[in-house]
Amino acid sequence: MIKKLLLGLAATTAFTATPALAADLPSPAAATYYKAPPMAPVFSWTGCYVGADVGGGFVRDSDHELTGAGGPSPFSPAPTNIANSDGVMAGGFLGCNYQFSNGIVIGAEGDANWANIRGGTAAFPGSALPGLANDLYETRSDFQASARGRLGYAFNRVLVYATGGAAWAHITEHDVSSATGAFTDTSSTLPGWTVGGGLEYAFLNNLIGRVEYRYSDFGTFSYAPAVFAPFVENHRITESQVLVGLSYKFGFGPMGY
Repeated sequence: MIKKLLLGLAATTAFTATPALAADLPSPAAATYYKAPPMAPVFSWTGCYVGADVGGGFVRDSDHELTGAGGPSPFSPAPTNIANSDGVMAGGFLGCNYQFSNGIVIGAEGDANWANIRGGTAAFPGSALPGLANDLYETRSDFQASARGRLGYAFNRVLVYATGGAAWAHITEHDVSSATGAFTDTSSTLPGWTVGGGLEYAFLNNLIGRVEYRYSDFGTFSYAPAVFAPFVENHRITESQVLVGLSYKFGFGPMGY
C-alpha cells in the first residue's frame, strides 16, 4: 500500500513539472526569409532620337576625258586620272528605332552634314602638248545628306547595326588652265547610294554615343568646262566616311526603365 502511494506521488510530480521545464527551454528560432533584389531592367532601343556628329570624308574622283563636239581629241586614248580628296565633316542626324523581344532592332535615319573636302590632280597627266601637262582640276564637296534604313542587334546597352539607303552630295569641279590662268567651277548635287555599319553604346538612359563607317557612290558627273574645250569630263565620284556622334533618345519603350 505504501509502495503504491509513493509511485502515484512520483508520477504526479513528474507530470506537473514537465510544463515548467518546457517553459524554461529556449523556443525554436523563427525562419528568416530574404527578398531577392529586383532584376535590372533590360535597356530598350525603342524610341526616337536626335544627335550631332563629326568626322572625315575621303572622296575618290576618277576622271575620264572624252572629245566634245568642238573638235577631235589630241589624245589617243583619252586620258584617265584620279583625284583623291579629303577633309572634315560635321552635322546632325535624327531617327527612330524599334526593338523586338529577341534583340533585333530596326529603324530609319536621316542626316545632313557640312563638309570641307578638297583635293586635286593634273587634268591631262603626261601630255606632250604645250601647257596641258600643268592643267589642274580639284574636286570639292561642301554638303552631303542621306536617308537610310537600319538593321541591328542589341546586347543590352550595346547596339551593332548595318545601314543603307539613298545619299546626296554637292560636288564642285574646279578646273584651271595653266596656259591662261582661267578657271571654271561646275557644281551639281549628285544622287547616289550609301551602305555601312556602326556601333552604339547607351552611356545613360537617354545619352548614346556612336561610331559609324559608310561607303557612298554618287555616280558620274559629266560636263564640258570652257577652259578645257573641246573635252567632256566624266567624273566618277565615290566616298568613304567615318563619323563619331552623340545623340539624345526620347522614350524607353516596353522594356525600358
